[in-house]
Amino acid sequence: MLRIALILALLTAAGALVVTQFVTKPKVVELDENLKTTTENLNQTTTAKNKAESEAKAAKAAAEATAKELASTKTERDTAQEEAAKQTARADKLNNDLTTVTKARNEAQQELAQWQALTIKPDQVRVLQADLKKTTEQRDELEVLKKGVEKMLARTEAELRKYKGDDTIVEMPGLKGKVVSTDSQWNFVVLDVGENGGAKPGGIVMVRRGDKLVGKARIMTVEANRSIANLLPDWKQGDVAVAAGDAVLY
Repeated sequence: MLRIALILALLTAAGALVVTQFVTKPKVVELDENLKTTTENLNQTTTAKNKAESEAKAAKAAAEATAKELASTKTERDTAQEEAAKQTARADKLNNDLTTVTKARNEAQQELAQWQALTIKPDQVRVLQADLKKTTEQRDELEVLKKGVEKMLARTEAELRKYKGDDTIVEMPGLKGKVVSTDSQWNFVVLDVGENGGAKPGGIVMVRRGDKLVGKARIMTVEANRSIANLLPDWKQGDVAVAAGDAVLY
């Protein structure tokens, strides 16, 4: 019995060995090959992933560099445009200045040609200018003297007419003014218009209040900006008295 049991045990062990050799071993080999394949695939996938990540980083860096370069290029373009605008404005100004200078030069050349045609030398021109200035000053002095003499003559003639009772009309075109004050005792008025405004001794002015004539007056004394006139009794308008503020005109 024991021998049979031993034989059976050996047969069982041999059978297990056969099963292991012909069934389990191929499965192990297959699993080992699958593991190698999976490992290789994983390595390839990891390599591809790392490559993709590296390429993505490179692409991102390139994009950022391109964006910076674009921004820099835009800034340079704007700066170039501003500089171009400045240079254009400067060129326009220089062109205008050149036109002005050219015109002035041409005018100077024409004036020089005119002087040359007169055969007058520069030093003679200075002498002529000095003579002209002196003559002009003398003319102005004579004009002032003339006006002074005319004023004195007018005053003298007015005084003569006053004492002789001459009724010659004294022209004072455009004269306008106002009564500043009155003196009822001596029957005269002070006017705010004088020699500068055209007033002349002996001239007769109308005194008006609005549209109504309230009297007439003869100018007796004339100063630069005021004059004194006697009210003419023949032109008194009833009980209406000339008052300050009334208008006077010739």
